[in-house]
Amino acid sequence: MNLYLYKMTSKRKKIGLIFIIVFGLALAGFFYAKHVVHTKFDTFVENLPKHIDLQYDSKEVDILFGNLKIIKPLLTIRGKVTNEINAQIKLETFEINDISYWELYNNDAIDIESVIISQPNIIYYHNKQVEGQSYNDIFKDGAKKTFRIGNLEINEANVEVLNVENDSLIFSSENLNIQLSSVASSEPSNSNLPFVVEDFLLNSSNLKYQVSAYENLFINQIDIDTDNSKFSEVSLQTKYSKEELSKLIEVERDHFDLSVVSVEIKNQALVTKKESPIGFKASDVIFNTLNLNIYRDKLVVDDFNHKSLYSKMLRELNFSLDLSNVFINNGLIVYEEKVKADNNAGKLEFSNLDAKINNVSNTYKIGNKTTIDITANFMENTPLKVDWNFDVNDVNDTFIFKADLGNLKADHLNQFMQPNLNIKLEGELLKTYFTVGGNANTSTVNLKTDYDQFDVVILKEDGKEKNKFLSGLVNLFISKDSKDDSNDFRESDTETVERDKTKSVFNFVWKNARAGLLSAMVGDGEKDD
Repeated sequence: MNLYLYKMTSKRKKIGLIFIIVFGLALAGFFYAKHVVHTKFDTFVENLPKHIDLQYDSKEVDILFGNLKIIKPLLTIRGKVTNEINAQIKLETFEINDISYWELYNNDAIDIESVIISQPNIIYYHNKQVEGQSYNDIFKDGAKKTFRIGNLEINEANVEVLNVENDSLIFSSENLNIQLSSVASSEPSNSNLPFVVEDFLLNSSNLKYQVSAYENLFINQIDIDTDNSKFSEVSLQTKYSKEELSKLIEVERDHFDLSVVSVEIKNQALVTKKESPIGFKASDVIFNTLNLNIYRDKLVVDDFNHKSLYSKMLRELNFSLDLSNVFINNGLIVYEEKVKADNNAGKLEFSNLDAKINNVSNTYKIGNKTTIDITANFMENTPLKVDWNFDVNDVNDTFIFKADLGNLKADHLNQFMQPNLNIKLEGELLKTYFTVGGNANTSTVNLKTDYDQFDVVILKEDGKEKNKFLSGLVNLFISKDSKDDSNDFRESDTETVERDKTKSVFNFVWKNARAGLLSAMVGDGEKDD
């Protein structure tokens, strides 16, 4: 019995000793592995390319669970040639959690459960001399190894993009938060992007973007998820006053002041198929309470660049676009045009404007049309209805533009006509209909109007006193009203209207309306068959 107990005790001691040895070796191996990781990380940092510098306060390594945490890292990237700072990223912490050793060892793949980037302050110096292809190459080079990240978080980021030439601000955003789930490398044969994302959330505040040398875009709040986006308090503004802009530009350019309470995008998707260019699609884009003020100084030299119709603009986009519906709710558009130095700018106004636009797209098949339906009050209280359509696939840019205009007192137009054209109108247009059918080069207009006691008053050079002789001469040719017509409408009989391709789409519409109105009032009031 004693012999049995002795053997049992001896066996237990051997097992205990083996356990202690194994545990000791495991512990030693653990600390050795931790030391190796620390050493390799330090070596990695020391051997970064000369133009990349990484500094940090401290690091925490958890070998057992595959975690790495870097405290207060500062990454500085310099130009390879100039040695000037291209980008600087300062973080509170950078964490990688749960690296899969199995995937790394067996499949040479990176598999990480989560990456958390906390409070980054990012400053990037943009150099427009660097070709876009250089940036594309960076993406391609960084996506050679297969990878997966279960969850990627960027918390409370502040971003600034500066122009390397003059240190001016191109882009900035505050309190940027991004959450991406299931981030993985993509198959080059299937996607134009180096990675794909299953779901994402993004929100940010106080975004500023320099759209051009003259305009800035501001967005107070951005909220984006996988399916929908909302942009609150959006504004697009010219950086200079109207007077300053006129002194800076060599040819005429609109002065903008656009504000939108919110822009909502629903059922959105990014198109990344390899066989087609990167594109964007959505079921609805909604502009809520849009106010747009446009001012043009016609004293500046005309811009004689070719202006395309909207159908051609859509057709020639370098990306695919497919918006099923675009809505404008409760819009206000004011257009001012200054023609004479001594006069105030003439003004046209469209208020209570609601619009629905279908098929804003360059992806649909031949026969489907882009349609635009607009209702508004013109010059405060004149009802206006517009029906407009065109086919993006039609290389001739054929379109139909129909408008119904309600009762318009002529003197409401005088705030535009008088300062710009030295003309004052009297009387009223009771009802006016016109249809413009055209293409990129020419158009014809059918117009009929019911009006009463209509006079054109030609003013003297001072813009105030009536030029009686010229006014009387002009009104000899204008029928004073339409009552002598059996149905109280006078109709136009207009020849072809030539488009001035250096002018906007709306200038083309205006030329047609003017030609139709003149024909109806000066002609016999009947349309020839």
